[in-house]
Amino acid sequence: MLRVRTGHFTLNVSINTVRKANRLVVTFMGARPAGTNAVNSRRPMFSRRHWDALFRSPILAISDPQTEVDWQTTGQRAAFYMGTFEHDLVPEILALVNKVCDELGIERGKVVMYGASAGGTAALLVGTRRREQTGVIVVCPYLRPDKYREQVVEIAARAAGGDLAAWEKMAEETPWRSNPLTALRDGLNEGNDTRVVVAQNLKDKTTINRHFPGLWRRFDLPPEGGVSANGRVMAMMYDSEEAGHGHEPPACSLPLVRAAYEFFGSPIEEPPKKEKKFSKAKLASRAAMAARQAGDEEEDEDQDEDGEE
Repeated sequence: MLRVRTGHFTLNVSINTVRKANRLVVTFMGARPAGTNAVNSRRPMFSRRHWDALFRSPILAISDPQTEVDWQTTGQRAAFYMGTFEHDLVPEILALVNKVCDELGIERGKVVMYGASAGGTAALLVGTRRREQTGVIVVCPYLRPDKYREQVVEIAARAAGGDLAAWEKMAEETPWRSNPLTALRDGLNEGNDTRVVVAQNLKDKTTINRHFPGLWRRFDLPPEGGVSANGRVMAMMYDSEEAGHGHEPPACSLPLVRAAYEFFGSPIEEPPKKEKKFSKAKLASRAAMAARQAGDEEEDEDQDEDGEE
């Protein structure tokens, strides 16, 4: 784990370089679980920082600094990586992403952002403001702030250093900071090269009924899933009672990533299969075994011929 001073903020980040590829996956954490434990309430939290086998690339996992403050609250905390009302965190995250790309020798146009639930909301709020080509994978995201529960808004406003009045002012003056659908629309209108894949669980009643309709209505998507008229958004549906809200079930992870990478124009490159190499002793043993088998077969044939006479 690294602590990186990005400007106004200091970010806790994890960089996984086990898997080499010309692609960088950036992951965002969802809401911090409820609880007032003095350690857990402030420790950095990362999403899927060790999932290089799935993403097939280096991973930059970022913890949200505004949820690392001990609020002495029993409620979940989601700050959506917005920063504060006074200081916008997103430009600092985008600069960090470009810096990591440069350090790892990855093209800046080969970035994929991933998040589930509130982490998916954050991935959209960040990724849609990036000028370079960016793919965004989100799972059951919150998409409409006007549909948030009041407690969620109160907590997010507190994380941003203000109250509900400050939240409403931000929503009116700079809606792209808190509304992912507005951020996506405005980013595309400004020429940002963004493609988004939304994975939606049919059994997640909160997002399927209150948030997902805003996506397919605004971007002309088939409600049952498919690609938007402008070719920038794809929705993938799955049905999992067990998964509920949050990350997709394990059986869906690889198909989701494969389909998303294809949609982004950066498919998974399968490594060539390695030919098995055997030692001289093993080769000699295999040759001797083959010779014995051939001899046994000849004896069987001789016996068959004797029997026919």
